[in-house]
Amino acid sequence: MHAPTAVVSETLPPLATRADASYLDFVEGFREYILGPGADFERRLNAAAEAEEARRGAKFARVEEIRDFLEAMPVTHLRNRLTRTQQEMKWVKLRQSYDAQRAQLLAELAPWDERGPARLELDPDFVHPSYTHVHFHLQPGGYYKDELGGFLYHYGTKVFFRGDNDKDELHAKLVGFVPPPSGEVKRILDLACSMGQSTTAFKARFPAAEVIGIDHSAAMLRAAHRRASMLGSEVTFAQRLVEDTRLPDGHVDLVFAFILFHELPQRIVRATVAEALRVLRPGGAFAIYDFNGTDGQSPYQRYHRYFDARHNGEPYSQDFCDCDLTAILRDAGFSVTKAAALPDRAGGPGYMKHWYAVRP
Repeated sequence: MHAPTAVVSETLPPLATRADASYLDFVEGFREYILGPGADFERRLNAAAEAEEARRGAKFARVEEIRDFLEAMPVTHLRNRLTRTQQEMKWVKLRQSYDAQRAQLLAELAPWDERGPARLELDPDFVHPSYTHVHFHLQPGGYYKDELGGFLYHYGTKVFFRGDNDKDELHAKLVGFVPPPSGEVKRILDLACSMGQSTTAFKARFPAAEVIGIDHSAAMLRAAHRRASMLGSEVTFAQRLVEDTRLPDGHVDLVFAFILFHELPQRIVRATVAEALRVLRPGGAFAIYDFNGTDGQSPYQRYHRYFDARHNGEPYSQDFCDCDLTAILRDAGFSVTKAAALPDRAGGPGYMKHWYAVRP
């Protein structure tokens, strides 16, 4: 179990009580038990599925076949109930804790909108497209309907990453993995930046560059701007769509997208790829971290994605996992130089994949 407050980023508003922090520390440990070696669900269920494939003499062709086989086992239903319950426990407690101090938090947030060194550009006439009307990850109010949505997301993802990102370590590591494009890096665009953890990491890595993070959620952007200004990071946050960045042609050297595409319908995936190509200068690069595709995943990993899409507020993720993002990038005009799975904690092929593409 992690200490409930000692490792939490200083930019994250504290919970209402020590008891709330302890409760969420328990939920984080509960999540680690489910996904880690504690319950060993992945090894047990994957071993059963692979034994069935060996008995049949053929691999499962469709995820529905994996579902039917695994859901005939009571342990799968236990795993599913625990997975959903820990998610619900997290959001109920976070909403209660921040609701208890809502007026105070909003009063404290407002002055940060005008403070620097970060800059904030909100659009009073912004219209949220229908595909964003989703409570992703079961977050209450989704990404934009609650004014405290940025704070909810920030603490919620702290629990989600199980101690690996309490001080933005994961974002810094992934940003550090991105190979720089050829030539000088003057401008960087962070798509769907949420809390701006990648945005500020890019500014730290390329201090002379102009770094802009865009997101459709004003709640996210306000919290991101507050966080960046507290850190002394001179970045810009703007309320825009990933498929319509409003930037000039050939304006940026590097575009970044972290866990974005699985939360977009396929038509918006393609529009966003085309937009990234448009705003990049020749030789500019597009770096993407997102869900690994169906091909090459174990039966359990495929089932996990199936369950996640249907029971964790991820309506677009199955289509994304079944698509060929590499082909989409190439069809748009990119040269794809890397498309490889990132290792999981045990060193095997994990749930995430890294694409790196260059505009010719």
